[in-house]
Amino acid sequence: MLAVLLVDLSVGLMLLSGWQQALTVLLTVIPGFVYQGARAHFRGPTPDEREIGVRILRALALSGIFALLYVGVLGSSLTSKLSDPVKYLDNPHWSALWAFLMVFAIPFLAALIVHLWSSRRQSPGVHWSKFFRVYNPVPTAWDFANTRLEPGFVRVLTKEGLWIGGYAGEQSFFTSYPESREVFVEEAWVIDNDGEFKEPISASAGMWVRCDDAQLVQFLRPVPPT
Repeated sequence: MLAVLLVDLSVGLMLLSGWQQALTVLLTVIPGFVYQGARAHFRGPTPDEREIGVRILRALALSGIFALLYVGVLGSSLTSKLSDPVKYLDNPHWSALWAFLMVFAIPFLAALIVHLWSSRRQSPGVHWSKFFRVYNPVPTAWDFANTRLEPGFVRVLTKEGLWIGGYAGEQSFFTSYPESREVFVEEAWVIDNDGEFKEPISASAGMWVRCDDAQLVQFLRPVPPT
């Protein structure tokens, strides 16, 4: 019987220790990522955030700042709960609410306030409601275009000054970021030097076109263009 009680006690302590570690990680690591994600959601990413290492270091630094602020404001009421995991179970509903506020709500609101403040400084005459135009996450104009295209024709003016292209329907494909700009058209067409579509190439099974160095890429409606 004593052995069973000892096993149950050790399992309970392990579970409490696991909860303690999880909540500690949430409070000391996650807030910075929430803040940074909210900031990028409102104003878009900055050039230095293209590097994943920069984003991680900045988020960890912000998490440290939030943790210090929480300790400074809440004091022993926070540290005692972190040091004594049994207190989490005194009122689990309040503990969950405070964890949600500190990990998610407060960092998000802080990012919102900073966004409004910086936007007001940059554009003092703009109505505050226009500051909430959420950043469009589509990375390039190429991706913006090819995700909205209906079946139709594509013609490309190469750097040599030649027109190539064809019909892009359901069996065609456009690459997207971060891959290079390429298109596979399911039916290649003969195009003259003026860019006029003449006729489908006989027995065409498609055509691959690399558009990175093209002078011009045109997307045309499905009516055979001239």
